[in-house]
Amino acid sequence: MVCMFDKVLLSEKVANNIKKLIIDNELQPGDKLSNEIELSKILNVSRSTIRESVKILVSMNILEIRRGKGTFVCEKPGIATDPLGVTFMNKKDLLLYLFETRLIIEPEIAALAAKRAKEKNVEALEVAFMKMEKDILEGKDHTETDMDFHNIIAKSSQNPIIKRIVPIINDCIKEGYLETKDIPESGEKVIYYHEKVLDAIKNKDEKAAKKYMKEHIENGMGQIRKK
Repeated sequence: MVCMFDKVLLSEKVANNIKKLIIDNELQPGDKLSNEIELSKILNVSRSTIRESVKILVSMNILEIRRGKGTFVCEKPGIATDPLGVTFMNKKDLLLYLFETRLIIEPEIAALAAKRAKEKNVEALEVAFMKMEKDILEGKDHTETDMDFHNIIAKSSQNPIIKRIVPIINDCIKEGYLETKDIPESGEKVIYYHEKVLDAIKNKDEKAAKKYMKEHIENGMGQIRKK
């Protein structure tokens, strides 16, 4: 007789094996996983165990189930919806704390991007800048295009940890973009600083990239304090 504890341990072990399959097969976010029958054969376990293991990976935000389509690797595998737990933090001054965190890390990330950015990174950054500039000049919400710009800088650092950290912080500060976007001259300053950072990265000027990113974030903090 197999006890429940043994079943749990088996499900966790199989979940780890599925994670290994994802890594070994270099599956990317959005890629489809083998179906239940195939996984059962590959891992030599029952289909019910596969189902339990998949549930574990879904709870860990590694896999997602799309009804009628199958099981897929999550867009941000392994990253929780609110990894910093800001939902349960006191909202007073939270936005400033998030910007303070950005001030500590993003200027250095910009410098690293200036040093390591590849041609495709610079091209993506130019496209993101033009989209953001267009949104601002047309009076549209530039939240997403602004965050895209910063996320591409993180990718340009060629550091996989940084690539994951920056989007997490940006997701937490969406409120910040909404609070500052209607402040007079806010859009003009956003365009100015983003263009300066872009030019510095294109020219591989680490010092300038760090300088203008620092000034950009400090400007944002100043505007938030005025609210």
